[in-house]
Amino acid sequence: GGKRVIIALSRGNFYGAGAPAAIYEHAESYLRGVFGFIGVTDIELIVAEGIGKGPEHREQSIAGALQAATQLRAVA
Repeated sequence: GGKRVIIALSRGNFYGAGAPAAIYEHAESYLRGVFGFIGVTDIELIVAEGIGKGPEHREQSIAGALQAATQLRAVA
């Protein structure tokens, strides 16, 4: 108990909650299931989403993910 996991994912498309392709998201749900199976329920997720949608969006998405990682680091 008491273990924390930080998962960093990149996605070429948009698979987050509310996205039209959300039903096809498998990485996050799989990893949450695996870690839950071994008793880890404190899971933080950092996602760079839609990086396959062009260079401008890729840069914005990666910058957002890096900012989220920096914020998690400050809290840890």
